[in-house]
Amino acid sequence: MNLVTEDGLKKIIKNGQAIKNNELRLPQNSMLTPSAKSLLADHKLKLVLVDESPVDKKTDADEAPTDKKTDVMETAAKLAAKKIGKFSLESGGYLDEKPEHMTQIYGNLLVNKDHQRIKLRGEIDLLMGEIMKVQIRAKALEKSDLVTDLHEVFDYIGKLSRAEVLNEPLSTDTILGLNEQEIRAMSHNPKKYFGHQHLFNITYELGEIPILLNSLRAMIRKTEVACYEAFKQADGTVSRGDLMQGYNRLSSIMYIIIFKHLDH
Repeated sequence: MNLVTEDGLKKIIKNGQAIKNNELRLPQNSMLTPSAKSLLADHKLKLVLVDESPVDKKTDADEAPTDKKTDVMETAAKLAAKKIGKFSLESGGYLDEKPEHMTQIYGNLLVNKDHQRIKLRGEIDLLMGEIMKVQIRAKALEKSDLVTDLHEVFDYIGKLSRAEVLNEPLSTDTILGLNEQEIRAMSHNPKKYFGHQHLFNITYELGEIPILLNSLRAMIRKTEVACYEAFKQADGTVSRGDLMQGYNRLSSIMYIIIFKHLDH
């Protein structure tokens, strides 16, 4: 699939070679990000997807004069148009109706519901739901500082989710006002910052709130694994390092929040 971003579309429009009669002609496997679609609308351009595969000599070549390349291209465009439907498939092709076993990953692109990025979104939904449950309990116990901390974590997860869904870079690098270096220092040396050793043995004796927060931390780590599975490449690296780093920081920040409220 050829994913066209807003910046990429700006370059295409500036070049001008792909535009004719207010139509932007792109390869059939092209997909525009939401911001690119908005830019297309701003320029009042219509997107036309064209099949770039060679035209069959026994059919299209016989119907169109060989010395008129424009006629051949128009024939190819018509053939491509017949394949276009309401939804496009990650594997190629189009559908007019969305099957029950498929869902939209972004725009009108359909994937199976067991797609790794859809699984990641499911883990995020569960995590955000559990955070709200803990907030309700914290509010009932009049722990307003914890409610506020969890609200900021909730917002940060929302930014991670938005960056994934819209294929945009993560827009923030701080949580609870802490940058990466501060988060790392505090989570690696709780004795210095909170007067407690690392929590190697977590038991119910820590109390209700620390146990609830530790459960959230476990869910964050599960979501981090889902993020890795969604974006891992053949060599083991990930295509979205910013998201991986974000969830890693989130796990550390939850560890810090546990220590903040350990004695309260």
